Amino acid sequence: MRDMPLIMVDTNVWVDLYVPGRPNREGSLAFFEEARRSQAELVFTLEIARAVFRVVAFEAKRWVRQGKGELSEANARAISDHAWDFVQDMQEYGTPVGSSTPDLWMASKLRDGHPEIEDNLIVAACMRLGTDYLVTNDAKLLRRAPVAAVDPQMMTRLLRLPA
Repeated sequence: MRDMPLIMVDTNVWVDLYVPGRPNREGSLAFFEEARRSQAELVFTLEIARAVFRVVAFEAKRWVRQGKGELSEANARAISDHAWDFVQDMQEYGTPVGSSTPDLWMASKLRDGHPEIEDNLIVAACMRLGTDYLVTNDAKLLRRAPVAAVDPQMMTRLLRLPA
């Protein structure tokens, strides 16, 4: 039996950690701080790592274009390197887990309740792994997930409860 809950962390919570100015950033930062302090067991799918890479790189490229008007090849390369650093950092917080063919099958069965394939693949991985919680800022997923789904603020409070 595990001492700490097994927690799947959704893409949007990771992105909050790495992209300043997001509306849920403070709650997500507090969650990651508490997760590290309490040595919570965090997991994320390879699809989440890919999505985080893509989103943080896109945001950084947008910032550069807004500031300089264009994106040089050197800036694009630096941004890509930086996005790889974030994926490496994710592995310092948690453990990447792969998806399986049964995850895709389960995701297709979940689409009536929630039509997004990415979210359904995450939920299917949660079901396969037996995670205790899915931490997300996705309001629709919080309402419709067939697994225990909480926002980062609630997970922070839960991690602070005495054992």
